[in-house]
Amino acid sequence: MSLTYTLTFEDWVEFTLDTHQRVPQMRRIRTFSHYAIGTVYAIFGLMVMLKYDEMSYGISFLFLSLAWFVLFPKYHKRRTIKYLQKILKDGSGDMLAAHTLDYDQSGIHIQRDGQSSKIEWTSFQDLIVTEQRVYLKLEPTQGLIVPRNIVGSEQFVEACKIHITAS
Repeated sequence: MSLTYTLTFEDWVEFTLDTHQRVPQMRRIRTFSHYAIGTVYAIFGLMVMLKYDEMSYGISFLFLSLAWFVLFPKYHKRRTIKYLQKILKDGSGDMLAAHTLDYDQSGIHIQRDGQSSKIEWTSFQDLIVTEQRVYLKLEPTQGLIVPRNIVGSEQFVEACKIHITAS
């Protein structure tokens, strides 16, 4: 069976954000950044209020802390998008080219940008099926992205479920 598709920037962003949520080390770093910085702002605000009797500065830091807790997820997503845009601008984002996947009992044959490679089913560590995409994880931060809105994607998902869970 064969699939042909072109990845979009959105596919790449969603894969990266999904990876940030699923990889334990990346999730810890993100959680630490989310809560530690907000907590430091809150503690600093309380210290200013209690020690220096400066209510306006203290309350300002408490509001800054609250804003950090609420807005950090949006900040993180925007920062990730800017980073990926920078990679594309530098010319390293060649994964957004047209892909052709041929799959059979032994594995997946991938053709992209004049290059081809063969990946056996046993090389995949995980299969993640979302509403919009399928991620075939080779390593925690690397994998194959296949959009689900292409012809033949449902048969591909079924084949992946059979071969990846069996290996």
